[in-house]
Amino acid sequence: MRTEALFPLLVLQLLPACGPAPEAKAPSSGGQTFPEAVAMMCDVDRLAGLDGEADPISVGQQRSEWVAQHVFNPDAIELRTLLSVKGAAEQGGMLREEANEVGLARCALADALERDGTGGLSP
Repeated sequence: MRTEALFPLLVLQLLPACGPAPEAKAPSSGGQTFPEAVAMMCDVDRLAGLDGEADPISVGQQRSEWVAQHVFNPDAIELRTLLSVKGAAEQGGMLREEANEVGLARCALADALERDGTGGLSP
């Protein structure tokens, strides 16, 4: 086979590398980062318009429903699931730990859960 016959094949193999870069895939979490999701969880009472001093069972259910509807980051969903099987005071400690790791200065939900040990997230 002549070298001139191989040249077009070589050019065709190189062309895709010279073309436009493939588009980046959108994040599966709807663009919500883990720190954003943790911040939303920490601020759930204000964002959902809840009264943290109301009936603890009702508040816990409302918090859980709001978080389930607004937190889409897969890692945050996993965190919510892990929290939901713990008591409220332990949830507060775990949530505070995550909030500190993502750089949040404070976490209102963690404060509330640790303060009175009620109104925690449910499964």
